[in-house]
Amino acid sequence: MGTPYDTLAKDLLEVLLDDLGAVEREHEVSPPSSQRADLRFVPSDDPAKVAARRALGLLGRMTESATLFEAFHDAPSLAEVLRCLRKLLNAAHTEGDTQMWLLCAGRPDDALARLDARPSAHWPRGFYALAPALPLRLVVLAELTTDDDTLALRLMGAGATLRAALADLRVRYGALPRGRTLYVTVVQRFVAARRRGQPLQEDPVIDLSEAEKILADTHRAGRDEGIALGRHEGIALGRHEGIALGVSLAARLCERHLGRALSTTERDTLATRFEGLGPDRLGEVLDLAPDELAHWLADPDAR
Repeated sequence: MGTPYDTLAKDLLEVLLDDLGAVEREHEVSPPSSQRADLRFVPSDDPAKVAARRALGLLGRMTESATLFEAFHDAPSLAEVLRCLRKLLNAAHTEGDTQMWLLCAGRPDDALARLDARPSAHWPRGFYALAPALPLRLVVLAELTTDDDTLALRLMGAGATLRAALADLRVRYGALPRGRTLYVTVVQRFVAARRRGQPLQEDPVIDLSEAEKILADTHRAGRDEGIALGRHEGIALGRHEGIALGVSLAARLCERHLGRALSTTERDTLATRFEGLGPDRLGEVLDLAPDELAHWLADPDAR
């Protein structure tokens, strides 16, 4: 079973890369079919999306070509790194040129030493590469510089790294590409983990009321300016008086919980209730059993 940290890393990667190419969580690598990578991304060659992806800074550089991601809350062992390498080689055999990034909250000293990994040329501190013929790199998140270019990656760390990144995000989300979406996603993930009795140790100082204020500000911006933000922001503002930031993420969570796609009516219901009830109530709803969630989406009087 994945940890809240694993889920947070996948959520953040999906939020950042959604609509900039093809994103697939739990990507099956064949053979064998039991092998899965946390997330696969294939960048779009649309010029506007290329520009938007590159605006993400380091993550934009990391996703110039087909990419697999694996996130580790602890330092991966040598055996875990070798398993990832096998996944990469299998993927390259069946899918063509592919690279892999291991996002490591802890420093994998043993694996780095025994694989003779070296600091990656032309990459900042914290990036390590194996032999040139092996397109697998490890990112030690705790070693990254603390600036806007690394903030999204540092949010996938743990301990002091994650706490510092959360503090930075609270101050800097307005200046970051997709920063508002990152902020709301992080808060929702922490609140959901707390409700399930799996609180993350770095429980942030930020709270859901702050996230709701961001949503309200975004609503006003959409109504006042009539702008349309892309699907990566989770809303289409200026049409139907603005849909809450985060509806797209909430819809994906509902679909995973139900094991099926939402109908158009269910998506409309979700958007309306997000506006009326706010993300706090939706977080509670996502804890319902699948049949209860389906009933909540179908019942016009449910709250």
